[in-house]
Amino acid sequence: MKAILLVLPLATSLLAAGEPVPVVSSAVPGSTPARFLAEDLDDRIARMRKRLSIISRERGPFGLYQNPAKIPVINPVAKKVRKTPFIEFINGIQISVINSREKEFLVGARMFRVGQVFPIVRGGERLSVRVEAVGPSRVTFRNLQTGEVALRRLDVLPDGVTAAAGRFRVEGVTPRSRGEAEPLRLELNTSPPAP
Repeated sequence: MKAILLVLPLATSLLAAGEPVPVVSSAVPGSTPARFLAEDLDDRIARMRKRLSIISRERGPFGLYQNPAKIPVINPVAKKVRKTPFIEFINGIQISVINSREKEFLVGARMFRVGQVFPIVRGGERLSVRVEAVGPSRVTFRNLQTGEVALRRLDVLPDGVTAAAGRFRVEGVTPRSRGEAEPLRLELNTSPPAP
């Protein structure tokens, strides 16, 4: 039995060596061995390129042009700045005193007169402004770039405050009118003010 086991593998190997080995053809029709690929390389690349989806796109996956000869057009991104209306510039001026007789007004410690031109800078925006008119309770300004005119009124009441409908009397304050002489009223039981 041992002899048969030793002879069996030898016999199978002799039989396998005696049979001719068939040539296996390529499993894929039209495939070419690698040694022949260099002969028609340009045609092969052109055929493969037509199958790619990127060929129909102008830009690739990274946003670059597929044609290296095409020069990209770079549009500079302009920062959009909201233009402040002229009236907001004028309403931001804190007028302390108006001298309508001399046609001047005071902002902080700086005096401005009719016809004076000065710049206003607010949040990076700059305007050239001229004082057009000065009245008892208002000042008129002109924007020299656009020609726009704005009025700054000082007699405007804040929201929620209303003007008195008629005359009101305050104790100790007498109305100022010509021809009327109001008597001075003194109280008898008043003590002198404390120092």
